Amino acid sequence: MKKRPLCMVCVGIIMMQFFLLVAGIRKMVPATDTLNNLDGKQVHVLGCIYKKETSSNGQILYLKDVHIQHQNHKLENMRIIVYNKQKKKFSLGNKIFVSGKLRSFDVPRNLGNYNSKFYYQKQGIPISIFSTKIKIASKDVWLIRNQLEILKEKGQKVICETLGQEKGGIISAILLGEKSRISSKWKELYQVNGIGHILAISGLHLSFIGNLFYRGFRKMGWTCKSAGGMVIVLMALYVLMTGAAVSTLRALFMFGIKIGADMVGRVYDMATSLSLSAAIILCWRPQYFFDAGFLFSFGSVLGILLLKPILEILFPCKKKWMQMIYASLAIQLFLIPITLYFFFEIPTYALFLNMIVIPLMSLLLGMAVVGMFFICFWKSFGALILKGSGIFVTIYNYLCEWILELPNPRIVFGKPKCWQVVLFYFILILFILHIQKKEKKEGKRYRKIILFLSIFMIIIPHHFSRGKLEIAMLDVGQGDGIFLCGPQKTTYFIDGGSSDVKQVGKYRIEPFLKAKGVKTLNYVFISHGDLDHLSGIDEMLERQTIGVTIENLVLPVKEVWDETLTNLANKALHYGTKVFVLGKGERLKEGEMQLECVFPDHMYNGEVGNQSSMVLSLQYREFDALFTGDIEGEGEEELQNEIKKTYDLLKVAHHGSKHSTKKGVLDKIQAKIGIISSGRKNFYGHPHKELLKRLEEEKVKVYATKEKGCVTIKTDGKKMELECYLFPLQKK
Repeated sequence: MKKRPLCMVCVGIIMMQFFLLVAGIRKMVPATDTLNNLDGKQVHVLGCIYKKETSSNGQILYLKDVHIQHQNHKLENMRIIVYNKQKKKFSLGNKIFVSGKLRSFDVPRNLGNYNSKFYYQKQGIPISIFSTKIKIASKDVWLIRNQLEILKEKGQKVICETLGQEKGGIISAILLGEKSRISSKWKELYQVNGIGHILAISGLHLSFIGNLFYRGFRKMGWTCKSAGGMVIVLMALYVLMTGAAVSTLRALFMFGIKIGADMVGRVYDMATSLSLSAAIILCWRPQYFFDAGFLFSFGSVLGILLLKPILEILFPCKKKWMQMIYASLAIQLFLIPITLYFFFEIPTYALFLNMIVIPLMSLLLGMAVVGMFFICFWKSFGALILKGSGIFVTIYNYLCEWILELPNPRIVFGKPKCWQVVLFYFILILFILHIQKKEKKEGKRYRKIILFLSIFMIIIPHHFSRGKLEIAMLDVGQGDGIFLCGPQKTTYFIDGGSSDVKQVGKYRIEPFLKAKGVKTLNYVFISHGDLDHLSGIDEMLERQTIGVTIENLVLPVKEVWDETLTNLANKALHYGTKVFVLGKGERLKEGEMQLECVFPDHMYNGEVGNQSSMVLSLQYREFDALFTGDIEGEGEEELQNEIKKTYDLLKVAHHGSKHSTKKGVLDKIQAKIGIISSGRKNFYGHPHKELLKRLEEEKVKVYATKEKGCVTIKTDGKKMELECYLFPLQKK
């Protein structure tokens, strides 16, 4: 490091930026009380378009230099994002008037859920607006930016027309950074198989395309300086056209430094280049410290710099082809903590798949670039070459689907704590320094290998303790979703659906389970056939190869089945999930814990639906809980007669509706804690004031997902701890 003074200075700047951010001296975005008070209000906005995206519902416009007007409130010099359902065309640089409702970005309400607020915070955008009216105030246009946008749109259109929507969408993402047309299916398959990085413009793309032009100019007789200068300008324009994501900026800075070193006859140093790039980006936006794209992009290069030499020492081999394996393995190993922190699982065959995918990327990119070039003046020939690049996409797609059929294609570990990630890298760096220092000294290599592998044990999360019961009521919006992990680590889920959150299984339930390290649900109970109790489970049955496996689906007695439950049972059987029914008096046991159905029985002849909801009684040592589904009316009256004991925990029925959980039931249950699942802005007014008053009169302490987010209860059968995700202070 003494030979790299610039690198040392940059590392110092990076550490200073980190301190300023953690200390709160540098803020994410300028938040104001006025802005918070305007959430949900109708406002008028004036701003300049600096970025555009297409969406399934219209278009998304990014505005800067924004002025917001609402009655006596006025805010200036902000950024904002506009969701617009109109198909009207706008140009970058246009100033527009927008009328609509302001809406703040969501924070995650369950462990593992997506943090859209932070995603936009790091772009300096504090709030969004859903437009009802848009009018152009000024037709000023940014000439270069707008021409690049037009070029990008034309390129995407040509690619999709030549290759079709499926392959064209993937090639557009790889070559142009435009992901709007890539199907969610392939985007997710690439990610779970560990090759999602090829869909983002990165060093692989820039180095290939940049070197292609640089060598071409040099062969044409250009000097190093003229060829290098031209290529840097072209690559800067390319990065600007493709969206200037953080990984792209890192690649541009490092590529520019490498070409610049060649232009002036200096030796290129990767460590200095990497640290200088990081310092520039973090001085601009220090919040990228916690951004997945930043960490993966810089972590990949750091893995090659730090870990590749160690692998060469631990597993010596002089074969040239091993260098590629060393590099790929170094990246995969170095990124394990970051991968687990953001995605909670490790693709088992990612190393093997990348060994095929990355070499083929050069051919894919080469044919795509050459094909697009020839299409400009020889359409048929250019289209033929472009179609050749689609062959590699077909290979990628086939490999992704084939690998999912292999044993254990994904290993779900769960989300590690921040301290685990920090400790891992601290010990890994100490190990690297130790190995480099002792490299010339002889020693038993297998001991070093064992020590190296043992470092990775630090990062393995431990979410569940044997002998403890954990119950988590997820925030699924207007619906129900309750996760249980028994004292012997058997996993259960009671209901799982929502009427106001789209794809609740994919976006709320599965991420929570994976973050907890749950790859398989042993038992899933469905209380009745309403979609707000099973829509997520219905999704998850179809997604088991890439999501969470469901071993057993447990339904109430067939006498209360409706068409929805029948269809769900048939779907479960189709996807290899066993189906059972549980009637009154039947139970599941796990050590000292048991789950017993207390309603309904096979003799039930009442109304099917809420009134026939399956009710489960849980007992673990001295702890008792009652899960009531949506039971009400005649069903609740029958349940009242069946209750023979008191409970510590009550899942309040029917999301806290006015007509459920009557006083007679509460008198018999005598619960200490009541948990309620309902949507934040539901139309039903759940939980109802009258219900809350009844609970208060019975001295039931209420915790609702509407205000608290996910509510988690942990118990050893004697003591009970409660934690709310949005207010993580534990209570006993």
